[in-house]
Amino acid sequence: MLKDQVIERFHREFGPPERSTAKVTAFKAAGLGIVVQIDQPNREDAAYVWLPYPPDDQPVPEIALEYAGDSGRHSGTHASAGLAQGLPALKLILRSAAELNDVVAYIKALAGKSPLPVLNTTPPPIRSSAPDADSGPVLVDINAMPIAKPPAPRRKAIPRAVQREVWQRDGGTCVQCNSKKLLCFDHIVPFSLGGSNSVRNLQLLCEPCNLSKGNRI
Repeated sequence: MLKDQVIERFHREFGPPERSTAKVTAFKAAGLGIVVQIDQPNREDAAYVWLPYPPDDQPVPEIALEYAGDSGRHSGTHASAGLAQGLPALKLILRSAAELNDVVAYIKALAGKSPLPVLNTTPPPIRSSAPDADSGPVLVDINAMPIAKPPAPRRKAIPRAVQREVWQRDGGTCVQCNSKKLLCFDHIVPFSLGGSNSVRNLQLLCEPCNLSKGNRI
């Protein structure tokens, strides 16, 4: 299972767990708390990794949900450095070994207070096999070549002042179902579609409502 792979990899990269319970396995990297959730998910081969919230000017992984400080997030995170109750946090949802590699690099940069990388969640393109050496030159029609895609935008962390204003405006409840549990910030216009971190473009959703929305407006 991917959860087992994540725990084994974190053990190699960051040393033995500092805490293991029936619900979480916690690690520490240069004073940074890292929590792998054990009790969830149960219905898919994925892994939930909790990390402290990055600085405002640093990027947030596209595979992360952004939790406010008082959002009722997983209580098993509170004992870890940087994840105390009342502090904002990230919940990364990993679904592949490639994402695990990227998350390890992200954690090392976050722990080392280095510029954070943009996590690549798109699988690399499949390359065709190279032509035989004796087959001669291959003619390429440059007019048929695809246009290069622009660099992916950096999804920056939501400033704390904006988080507080959105939390107060929405009354600390999910705007869809009025739940007060597992509340995270949702971009009304997704960041990948040009949405911003403005108060007008953010709303509080509980985790189930957020995940059911996906990348829709």
